[in-house]
Amino acid sequence: MKPILDMCCGSRMFYFDKQDNRVLFNDIRAEEHILCDGRILNITPDIISDFKNLPFPNNTFYQVLFDLLI
Repeated sequence: MKPILDMCCGSRMFYFDKQDNRVLFNDIRAEEHILCDGRILNITPDIISDFKNLPFPNNTFYQVLFDLLI
C-alpha cells in the first residue's frame, strides 16, 4: 500500500509531480473538462470513493492529505 492518501485529489493541482508514486489519489469523481482558455482539466483518481466512507481500515496510511475546495 502507498504511504500517503490524498482524499480529495481533484486534478492534483497540489502536486509538482502529479504521478507521485507515494500517493494514492482518491476522489468521488473522474471527469474531464475543457477550460475557457482551452486547457484540459483531468480528474483521474486511482480510487473513486467518497471521503466520508473510505474503503480502507484505520491506520492504513502514514499521512493523509485533505484539501477540500467548496
